[in-house]
Amino acid sequence: MSLKRVCGPPWRTIMIAFAAVLALQGCALVEPAHYDIRSDAVYWVSYPGTSASPSFDRYERRTEADPQTFEILAFANWGKDARSGYYRGTALAGVDAPSFRAINDELAADDTQVWRGTNLIEGADGASFRTIGPSTGVDRAAAYAGWARFVPCDLSTFTVIESEAESEDEAFTADSACVYAYGLRLPLTDRATFERLGAEYSRDSGGVYWRHFEVTGADPASFHIREGTRLGQDRSGCWLGPDWRECRD
Repeated sequence: MSLKRVCGPPWRTIMIAFAAVLALQGCALVEPAHYDIRSDAVYWVSYPGTSASPSFDRYERRTEADPQTFEILAFANWGKDARSGYYRGTALAGVDAPSFRAINDELAADDTQVWRGTNLIEGADGASFRTIGPSTGVDRAAAYAGWARFVPCDLSTFTVIESEAESEDEAFTADSACVYAYGLRLPLTDRATFERLGAEYSRDSGGVYWRHFEVTGADPASFHIREGTRLGQDRSGCWLGPDWRECRD
């Protein structure tokens, strides 16, 4: 496959500077990437630049799709024809085309499999898969954190733990019996008293945890996050991740 450069307008330097200004104001000068269905073929049209360095060069890539049966799905990165599914113009292997559907901009599924872009999510069941967060999902047999599969203690109660203390809203997930950080189980001693503290720290009545690691020696009663930092602190000193260090004002 090859990219065909269709146009590159003059006054490029001036226009790029102008586009950067418009981008800051939430404006756009070029259409988003999309499929173009023509009588002879289906093309993926793109502008390979970034918001910081916009491109006005329009590129067209001819896909393998059949224009007579091709349809653009609900999220425009995805399409399908009578034979296969496509992500941004690239054909996917092993697709059941009749059941192929888009879940969001980055995820799609058929009745047996789930894709993130052009990559399969290993072990995911397409028929039952659903998202419960931007990078967290479940199917009838397992959970997925960052699209890595794991089996929680109680799938029926599995959920994302939200916190006002930090922006890492999907770092922690939980069910009625266990808590997980990025899909890895925390070695809790008392699930009922678990709470998030921020900066990827948490605690229960018996210990302090950073991600899925126990912070050995930390005092759960006095442990807190130092204001304006990602350091933990208890009555003994400060902590960076699971490691103790002296506090410095």
